[in-house]
Amino acid sequence: MLKSYRIADRRLRPNDSSLKTATIVIMSNPSKEEQATICRQFDLEPLTFQFCNAPEEVARFHQTPSTVLDHPNLLVLYDFIADRHRIKDQLAPAILIWDQDHLIICTAAAGDSQNLLEEAATDSPTIIELVMTLVNNWQDRLMTALMKYKPEIDKLDRGARKTIENDELRHLTNLIRRLVFFEHTMNDQNDTLAAFLKSPAVEDIDTQVILDTQTKQRRLNKAIHIFRDLLESISGLFTAMMDNNLNHLMKFLDSAALVIAIPALVTGFMGMNVGGLPWKGDPYGFWLTFIISIVIALATAYYLNHKEYTD
Repeated sequence: MLKSYRIADRRLRPNDSSLKTATIVIMSNPSKEEQATICRQFDLEPLTFQFCNAPEEVARFHQTPSTVLDHPNLLVLYDFIADRHRIKDQLAPAILIWDQDHLIICTAAAGDSQNLLEEAATDSPTIIELVMTLVNNWQDRLMTALMKYKPEIDKLDRGARKTIENDELRHLTNLIRRLVFFEHTMNDQNDTLAAFLKSPAVEDIDTQVILDTQTKQRRLNKAIHIFRDLLESISGLFTAMMDNNLNHLMKFLDSAALVIAIPALVTGFMGMNVGGLPWKGDPYGFWLTFIISIVIALATAYYLNHKEYTD
């Protein structure tokens, strides 16, 4: 059952290093009413969460106006929800809004985010450190989901060399579709994540953590491009095999038509209603004509087969 938003108090260390209570709001697939409630409570733009449950949401990073929060930042990235069936639903937007004392999280995997925050809060991190923890967790989930496609691609590659069955072609089409969604989603996220990691918001984050996050994003992009190229090569192999099989079939049919046409030609000549035809009055004339036709046809078939015209 989907949860609405709830507020949880955690002992966090803000940037001034003094311990105080920070407010964390976690929303899971909020309804329109719940979105409106949070926007009113924190004086956020009414359309902040409008597409939080839709694939039309776009990645972005900027400061957002609010009279309640202190110059809050808004970051929209993507998470992967494995228990959903369609790829456009699995690649779910995750929205973060924060200042020094508040963190608002809107994600389809609210339970996972809460568990992750509870584990991270034991080290008394800052708000921005919690944000980085969530970002890295989402990147790990995306990479885990992406790497599960590798065995499917290897299986398709092996199958493309042996068969062009409809099931294999449908599987290839579905896998390409999933990777197209992945690729466009990561292209949307690249610039946003780069802007976030270069912003003053992460100036207190350890350089190695930032480098690790950048490296994870580069790995995601590289894996997607490699997988897309592999699938394109497999698709090309399927097309080439179908064309090759069709060419072989047409060569065989043309050769068979030629072999069948020879007896028809011979019997056509012998069946002309004119004088001077051999064996016209011979009782064995039919069988002689038949044998000659078959011999020529078999000789032609042997010749074509020897020349590999029937392969």
